[in-house]
Amino acid sequence: MTEVHPEPAAVFQDLLLGAEELQPYLSELAVVAVTLLGASQVLGCSILIDRPRRTRAEAHSDARTARMAKAVFAPEGPGAVGLSGGESVVVTDAWNERRWHGFPGAAAAEGIRSLASVPLSLEGTARGALCAFSPRPHLFQPRVLRLVERTAAEASRTLRLALRIDNHMNRAHNLQAALESRTVVDIAVGIIMAQNSCSQEAAVEILRSVSNTRNIKIRTVAAGVVAAVSDRVSTHFEE
Repeated sequence: MTEVHPEPAAVFQDLLLGAEELQPYLSELAVVAVTLLGASQVLGCSILIDRPRRTRAEAHSDARTARMAKAVFAPEGPGAVGLSGGESVVVTDAWNERRWHGFPGAAAAEGIRSLASVPLSLEGTARGALCAFSPRPHLFQPRVLRLVERTAAEASRTLRLALRIDNHMNRAHNLQAALESRTVVDIAVGIIMAQNSCSQEAAVEILRSVSNTRNIKIRTVAAGVVAAVSDRVSTHFEE
C-alpha cells in the first residue's frame, strides 16, 4: 500500500493548533521543514524572523544548522538578502564561494556545501527567511529550489497567523505590566500621603525626586516604598 503523506499546509496548520507560544512553534516548524524536504537531501533548516522593536525570533532543526545560521544570517551572509525580503539566494558550492566574507569557512567547518535562503511572505514590517542546508554541492537546482520555495510559501500562511497571535499576546502582556506598575505607584502615593500628611501631587513629586536622584524608574521607587511598609507590618504582627 502506498503511504499517503499530508500536504505541507495541513502539517503546518496542525503545528500551529498545538502551539501555545511562538518559539516552540518555530522550532517544530524548522524540524518539519527538514522532514518535508529530506527526500531532496536537505539535512537542516533554519527560520529567522525580524520585527521592529522585537527580539529576533529564530529556530533551527539541529545544532549544526544553528551554528551555520550565525554565518548565513550575518550582515555579510547570504541569508541577509532573503531576510530583507528580496529574492531567493542559492549557494551552489560553499567551498568554492568567494562572496560573503566569513561564510565559506564556516560552511567548510560544518560540512555544508550548498544552501538556499528563501524569503517568507509576512505581514507589515516583519521580515523572515527559511534557509535549507545540504552537504551535497549543486543541490538547489530549479526543481529542488521550487520545493523549498513552496515549503516557505506554505509556512508563511500559518506564520502570519502565528505572528498576529504573538503580537496580541505581547500587547496583553505589556498592558498587564502597565496596569501592575500603575497599581504599585498608586499604592506608594497613598502611603507617602499618609506618612507625610501631604497632597497627592506632593506625594507624586516625592517619588519623582527620588527617581531622578537615584536614576531609577518611578515604579522601582514605588515598589520599595510598598515593600518597606509591608515588612514593617509583617514584623509588627510577628511580635
